[in-house]
Amino acid sequence: MIENFTIKDSIYLVSGEDTLDLHNNYDMTEITYSVAERRATLTWVRSTGDWVPATEPLQLRIEFHGVSCFRFMPRDPQLPFTEDNCLSNAGYWTDEDWCDRVMICEADPEPHWLRAFQFQSGAIVAIAADEAKAIIRR
Repeated sequence: MIENFTIKDSIYLVSGEDTLDLHNNYDMTEITYSVAERRATLTWVRSTGDWVPATEPLQLRIEFHGVSCFRFMPRDPQLPFTEDNCLSNAGYWTDEDWCDRVMICEADPEPHWLRAFQFQSGAIVAIAADEAKAIIRR
């Protein structure tokens, strides 16, 4: 997958001059998947917490184009819904036996691995696509 961003330390999205802390400073607001357009979009907005610098961008969208696999693994029903919008970590997902259903956060991905985002609620979104593009709105 061609990406215009990298993930650093499993919670930071780095794109150009921007390094966004998706765990502490941003809240996930929306996940969309268009079967017809083979496009998936993940959207975060800047948190309203008093620890978040006002200079942080207002919104981040990651658009996946040419989606060939879209997976949503369920949340832990014992956890409050307030945990659904907080990123736990980002990395990769593979169904290989050695992985044992654990995300790989720091690695050089194999071509068949999926880009994955896990939330504090345990939910995981995993996507394979031709391209992923971070769009930052100030």
